[in-house]
Amino acid sequence: MGRTPFQFEGDYAAVSQDEYKRRARDSRFDYAHRIEYAAMGWANQIGHAEFPPGELNKILADKDGRVPSHNAVNNHIRKAKGWGFIEMESNRRCLVLPMYHFQKGIGDRTCDEHGVRPYKRFRP
Repeated sequence: MGRTPFQFEGDYAAVSQDEYKRRARDSRFDYAHRIEYAAMGWANQIGHAEFPPGELNKILADKDGRVPSHNAVNNHIRKAKGWGFIEMESNRRCLVLPMYHFQKGIGDRTCDEHGVRPYKRFRP
């Protein structure tokens, strides 16, 4: 199995996105870490993790299944931003990982929430 070289220099390793999805749902972790885990678990090739309305709230449910309010999730996102886990443009609809923090070789390269679309080449 071939290895994809990392774009940036340094000590990098691959992770299981399924494991990070599991951790995002695990109420034993602090909410700011769970936000980071959700970003890692659902990130596409450009580090954007998009969620349908209310989905991130459901992922962050507590051990009794109580879903946090939008305001609570916004506060958790603010804390994760402050700790540098996610970029400042992150919100409940899309968590954005720092470019130096995440790289993925396959998957989508778009983000509806942030209006990111690949450039189309002009073909005469």
